[in-house]
Amino acid sequence: MKLLFAKECGFCFGVKNAVEIARNTTNAYTYGEIIHNEYVTERLRQAGVTPVDDLESLRKGDTLILRSHGAPKSVYEGAQQKGITIIDATCPFVKKIHGIVSDMSAKGYHIVIVGKASHPEVIGIQGWCESSSVVNENTDLSFLLAYDKICVVAQTTLESEKFSVIIKKIVKLPLKTVEIFNTICYTTIKRQNEAKCLAAVCDAVLVVGSKTSSNTNELFAICAEKCRHSFHVQSVDELKKINLRPYNVIGVTAGASTPSELIMEVKEYMSQQFEGEVQNEEFINAVNESLVNYKEGRRVKGTVIGADEKGIHVNIGVKKDAFIDKDEVSIDGTYNPEDYAEGTEVEAIVIAKQDAESGCVLLSKKRVDQIKEGDKIVETIRDGAVFELLADKVTKGGLLGKLGTYTVFIPASQIREGFVKDLKQYVGKKLRLTALEIEDDEKRHKIVASQRKVLEEERKQREDIFWANVQPNVIVNGKVKRVTNFGAFVSVDGFDCLAHIVDLSWNHIKKVEDVLTIGESYDFLVLSVDREKGRVSLGYKQLQPHPFVQCLEAHPVGSICHGKVVSIVPFGAFVELAPGVEGLVHVSEAAHNFVKNINEVVKVGDEVDVMILAADEATRKITLSMKACTPDENKASENVQAESDAKAEKKPKRNKPAKQESEEGGSQWNEDIVNNPFADLLKDLGEDNQ
Repeated sequence: MKLLFAKECGFCFGVKNAVEIARNTTNAYTYGEIIHNEYVTERLRQAGVTPVDDLESLRKGDTLILRSHGAPKSVYEGAQQKGITIIDATCPFVKKIHGIVSDMSAKGYHIVIVGKASHPEVIGIQGWCESSSVVNENTDLSFLLAYDKICVVAQTTLESEKFSVIIKKIVKLPLKTVEIFNTICYTTIKRQNEAKCLAAVCDAVLVVGSKTSSNTNELFAICAEKCRHSFHVQSVDELKKINLRPYNVIGVTAGASTPSELIMEVKEYMSQQFEGEVQNEEFINAVNESLVNYKEGRRVKGTVIGADEKGIHVNIGVKKDAFIDKDEVSIDGTYNPEDYAEGTEVEAIVIAKQDAESGCVLLSKKRVDQIKEGDKIVETIRDGAVFELLADKVTKGGLLGKLGTYTVFIPASQIREGFVKDLKQYVGKKLRLTALEIEDDEKRHKIVASQRKVLEEERKQREDIFWANVQPNVIVNGKVKRVTNFGAFVSVDGFDCLAHIVDLSWNHIKKVEDVLTIGESYDFLVLSVDREKGRVSLGYKQLQPHPFVQCLEAHPVGSICHGKVVSIVPFGAFVELAPGVEGLVHVSEAAHNFVKNINEVVKVGDEVDVMILAADEATRKITLSMKACTPDENKASENVQAESDAKAEKKPKRNKPAKQESEEGGSQWNEDIVNNPFADLLKDLGEDNQ
């Protein structure tokens, strides 16, 4: 029997640092268990270091050690308020995540944490951001569409493959802005990769560590996937219950929170029970040797042994047979077993070193065909044709992807127009590229490509179309993107145009929002165009009915309307009939009598009734009259007198008989005397004196 011990076993740097701090501190408390290992926690408790779940039981002057998992920001603030001394043993990798989410949250990003919601590290991360969600490989991610900007981070102990699966799902969503940070600890990735290799070459694997430890559970899941005889043990007592005699090669690994004492106990027990031990170097060599023919991604040729409805069985020249599942046979998904007679040669790619059920090496013929198709595409892009490519990973100075047998390198300066700060955001995204350089050496197939060049060409084409169609007096539709004190910037076919505030309304407005709403689309009239300066001026009011026209429709010539005096001039008064529409009451139309000074009749602010005498739509001038709305008293008086006179003229006169001349005087009757009242009076007086 051979024993293979993983090189990366036991405490990682962060855990080791936290445990040492706790061991060197007396009469202290830890915020939760310092690590997820009952053995270590109990030893610390015996030494006077007690775990607490909150700050309620602590008093001023107490010492609180923050574990490697970190803590929410509120714990720091609460401890400071209560006068509690904090010793921060947070893992540097976790501390880095706190900084990322705090910064991105302040910029308005919704934080997406890939991990286990109940894990203390995840809870601590959530305490450093305003808005957050925790997701895993089974989460429905459609809810992310509700957010304009999201930032993705990972629990440090997360399995890297799970993170990749979730990232691929996220990048497929039509999200506006996504920032991705792979915050898995590099030691975690190293341990996980080593565990995969160990499980691939062993008949059985022992994973040592607490079952409450997240990273240990991840290691066990990885090993169990590669080796069906994997065992998770917390102590030597559990190990004693497992019968390891049937297995020839046994691998041993341990979680990052497993103390060295426990690992040594396991080694000692295994050494006593079984003879022989393979050292770390021998383990690495054994792994490398065993993986020569089974390395994932390697292209192999084989001979068909047989084909059935499930797939094709292939001999690839090693002791293990290989198998091509029917879904991995062809690009178009078609499969007919009769097309693969025994002895037919096939070329495929190793996609798994061992199938859990059959023990076969799993192959994919479809992926080889895709590579060959990629090589065909290379022939079509030599003249600068545009092609699509999925960016696989970040490398120094740019991005990498695969097109057939060619490695495609996209320099950072060629990803887009402008500087790219974070290349990781493009991993898993499809780029549209054109080849700048193609190397066809036998040992090196390489393409240097540019997306920036494609974008620049497309932008130039859009600009040519835009400037050809956007001309003065043309109506365009645009969306209001942002507003300023002097106007609104409107996006028309992706180009920013300016609608000045004076061209938004016929009436005076104080701010753009009185007329336009950000995010809404409107029709505008192109007022002027300057391609050299890249400026387009738009008007909104020019497409709206002028208040002058609306006013005349409501109050035609000859009608009487109510208005307000807004200004006085030497020759009359201007009266506002509607917002933005004024008419002139000439001084001669202010009153029926002569008016020398219009101020004698009205003043600014007075509300008056006026009659519309005339309107000139071309000059937008309206002539008004106040006197036409009031009666003329003098004229009325004259009319009354005239009517009285007319009646008098029409009344017939009485003919009186003439008196005979008196005998004494013998004088004749005089009409003037008869009609003279004074004469009648003298007559009466004369009679009284007789």
